[in-house]
Amino acid sequence: MPTEKADGVRTADRLVEALRTQGVDRVFGVPGAKIDALYDALVDSGIVTVVCRHEQNAAFIAGAHGRLTGNPGVVAVTSGPGTANLATGLLTANTEQDPVVALCGAVPRTDRLKRTHQTMDAAALLRTVTKYTAEVTDPDNVVEAVANAFRAATTEPKGAAAVVLPADVLADLTTSQLTRRTWAPETGPAPGFAIARAAELIRGARRPVLMVGMRAADPESVHAVRELIRTTRLPVVETFQAAGTVPLDLEDRYAGRVGLFRNQPGDILVSHADLLVTIGYDAVEYDPRLWNSDPRRTVVHIDAVAANIDNHYLPEVELRGSVAATVTALTAQLPDVKVDAAWADELAEARRGLAAIDDAARDAEHGPAGLDPARLVLLLRDLLPEDTTVACDIGSVYIYVARHLRVHEPRRLLFSNGQQTLGVGLPWAMASALVRPETPTVSISGDGGFLFSAPELETAHRLGLEFVHIIFRDNTYDMVGFQELLKYGRKSGVQLGDYDTEALAGAFGARGYRPASEDEFIAAVREALAAGGRSLIDVPVDYSHNTALGSVLPAEVFE
Repeated sequence: MPTEKADGVRTADRLVEALRTQGVDRVFGVPGAKIDALYDALVDSGIVTVVCRHEQNAAFIAGAHGRLTGNPGVVAVTSGPGTANLATGLLTANTEQDPVVALCGAVPRTDRLKRTHQTMDAAALLRTVTKYTAEVTDPDNVVEAVANAFRAATTEPKGAAAVVLPADVLADLTTSQLTRRTWAPETGPAPGFAIARAAELIRGARRPVLMVGMRAADPESVHAVRELIRTTRLPVVETFQAAGTVPLDLEDRYAGRVGLFRNQPGDILVSHADLLVTIGYDAVEYDPRLWNSDPRRTVVHIDAVAANIDNHYLPEVELRGSVAATVTALTAQLPDVKVDAAWADELAEARRGLAAIDDAARDAEHGPAGLDPARLVLLLRDLLPEDTTVACDIGSVYIYVARHLRVHEPRRLLFSNGQQTLGVGLPWAMASALVRPETPTVSISGDGGFLFSAPELETAHRLGLEFVHIIFRDNTYDMVGFQELLKYGRKSGVQLGDYDTEALAGAFGARGYRPASEDEFIAAVREALAAGGRSLIDVPVDYSHNTALGSVLPAEVFE
């Protein structure tokens, strides 16, 4: 406990007390001289300090911690490059709407305007990648700045918040103290007249579709959304961030996942709908111009956040309020909705289309350069237990996981859909292994994205984390390469080199596998899951079909 003096307590100690009041159990980061008072205060706090190998990865882990627990992940870094290195991680969390609070050391106040060691306008930088940034200049303002950061991070749309803390402020004394937890206030359902209007529109539609987005996957919203589907029997599609909202017992209502290609069964069903009910959907997940071919279509917007009006997204009615409370109130007004027989046939056709895509992938021939990536993802779908958390990195692997890996609980399949940030897979797996140690964790990346965050294998080893990381290797940045082929007829700047995954794994206390065949891959996955600890499975893949896949992508995704 901090020592109370006549004129106060060290600010760093009060800050750590505030973190405990907010329910923080871990702080991720990289230490430094301008933030070392905070690290010193953490020693006796009961909060676990997780020292990472790079600030960007610390922010990735904190972001996934926030997504999986709902409690903001906290990251603490030093001044100058320590703060600058957070930018990509905070940008990713802010766009993906994962709650994160960053505590950033800074030079003493007397040096703030000098050209001296590690001085910078940290707040100006951080404001570009967060929804809230405060630069503290008085010790008595520290705990209130932190309280407001948590409040901002947990207010919809959730995201990243930052507090800049000069070293002399942390070392100074304060009489201020945070006495209660300060999160975003709870909200109730949308107004009754709006709910009644939405129910009227749904009852009058012949071809309605539910499109569930990221805020429909919040724990408090999932139950309500599932009851709506059970009651109405309406067809439903998921965005990538909402993967798993539709459970196994409602599989017959599921028309697929939407978010990249606009020729998937779910996209086709959406294009035929006369009414679209979006629930917790955010435009950053899937730009309306890519899926809403008819802007005159009737749209009912249900969300905690007001609709972002777009030429292709003009809701007829907005139900703004708690998603869970609003959907529950709406469901109560829809006990007698009947799905039109012809529309039920179209849903059945969409589901046959989903099955056909999987069947074609299962029958795909492996290529000369390696194994077929879609077929590998389907093998994983069969091999992984239902309660596995899968963290998918960005790259060509993302295409196949998004298309073929089905899950039935939310936040068991993690994507970076808004920023499409390379390197998130392994840090997100580490967060999952920390907060869900009782269930398996698997991360999947390309060989390029893996090395963005591979140094954190040492952190994982130090913490004793258990997960399997699978690398789909082709030794190029293929997701860039096949787009270049489509645009320019040739590739440029995408070639990478091979590396010894087994030796790298051994250096960090992990097991390494390099299967060359499908049978070897299956055996490696089974062995790695059974063995515990950490395993790297590096499998060669043949992405030669990606150009054909990419040819049906909208041109806009290449912009």
